Amino acid sequence: MPLTDPITPGVVDWTGENPGILLKDTDGNFSAMALFFRVAWSPVGQGQVLLLYGTPGAAEGTVGAPNVMLADNMPLAAFLKENFIGKLPAFRSVPAFDALPVKLAQTVRSTGDPMGHRYTETVSGEGLTVELVWEDLGPPRALELMPNQVGTGQHTMFTLLVPANDAKIIVNGHLLPGAVGERIQAGFKTTTAFLYFSETWVLPPEVA
Repeated sequence: MPLTDPITPGVVDWTGENPGILLKDTDGNFSAMALFFRVAWSPVGQGQVLLLYGTPGAAEGTVGAPNVMLADNMPLAAFLKENFIGKLPAFRSVPAFDALPVKLAQTVRSTGDPMGHRYTETVSGEGLTVELVWEDLGPPRALELMPNQVGTGQHTMFTLLVPANDAKIIVNGHLLPGAVGERIQAGFKTTTAFLYFSETWVLPPEVA
């Protein structure tokens, strides 16, 4: 059946990939949090950015569990922090957000197969190597979400979600503590470890 209007109104904010891992401790608090961005288009160009809260409860992380951004496009890191990450309550409320250091990512690579059991993203730069690992992957689900269904509260978002039932964040060979938990998105149950592919964020005309 043809769409009544094949063009989504509004302004494209950015598009690309946005997998993440949010680990929790036994009390249900976040023990480590990571978002990875492989941006194909944005107003400030393409690039790859990793946000890591190795110690979410502290303004400054530790050597083994830093709070940091790694990016190969510094304007993109600033754009995402101000226009996207800063609108996600779970990430904006972390004590490290305001003074989060940004370091140059020198290598970024992915391995595995999102149709298989395991997928990884590894980002290295300035003495840090951060590996994100998603395992026990579930079937994909295509999502079209309205502003009241997304974390920013402002965007229309289209994406392909592949949930993971197990995940790890590894910093310089050190495994950060925590386990994958459950979350509810748009009324269905999923997990706090996710691969988002073909993700496009659009600001509706009334917001843009």
